[in-house]
Amino acid sequence: MNMHDSAQTGTLTSRSYPFAAVLFDLDGVIIDTTELHYRVWEEFARAHGRVLYRDELQATNGRRAGEVMRAWFGEGLSDQEISALVQERETLFNRRLATEPVSEVPGVREFLEDLRRAGVPRAVGTSAVPMNAELALSRLGLQEMFDARVTAADVSRGKPDPEVYLKAASALGVAPTECLVVEDAVLGVRAARAAGARCVALTTTFPRDVLLQEAPQWLAEDFRTLPAPVAL
Repeated sequence: MNMHDSAQTGTLTSRSYPFAAVLFDLDGVIIDTTELHYRVWEEFARAHGRVLYRDELQATNGRRAGEVMRAWFGEGLSDQEISALVQERETLFNRRLATEPVSEVPGVREFLEDLRRAGVPRAVGTSAVPMNAELALSRLGLQEMFDARVTAADVSRGKPDPEVYLKAASALGVAPTECLVVEDAVLGVRAARAAGARCVALTTTFPRDVLLQEAPQWLAEDFRTLPAPVAL
């Protein structure tokens, strides 16, 4: 974890921001890869004799790949078989992520810059495997904007379990109850709530009415429309 950029360079200070830190999901929050994920899952499933529908894909949004494999390809698979399937799928996604056009979620770069200037620590808490998390941040040039990263390799239980956000808060040295979590998925909102954090849900992946059922504290289309007191 690198906290070198916590010195305040603007008039806003971390004391004037209502959260001690901000924890970000990755896909659908920082980088707009939801459709790419869906296409890769569909391609992977076809290669293994299964057809996946969009409602199935959306229902597992935010879960770790190994958990999805067990749900779709059989609880009876061994850990070694699951590991091999995950490696195959994540390598396929990595190749697509490295070559296909990608874009950041609108306004995220500016929000990160505002937090950095205010001295508010920032962490990524994602279900992605490390190589894909790092590649995603690298494609956007945002690697240096985060003080800590917690990925699928760092947790034993995926979202909606709060482990990823509890560990992200711990890595920043703050209590999870003092954090804001930015999520786009139903399971992620549940993980944030279970961690005791406040949550703003972006409607980049799920419809507004679906997210409302999970009772996040705030909803926003993207970072350009963050409500007070979430926005800086």
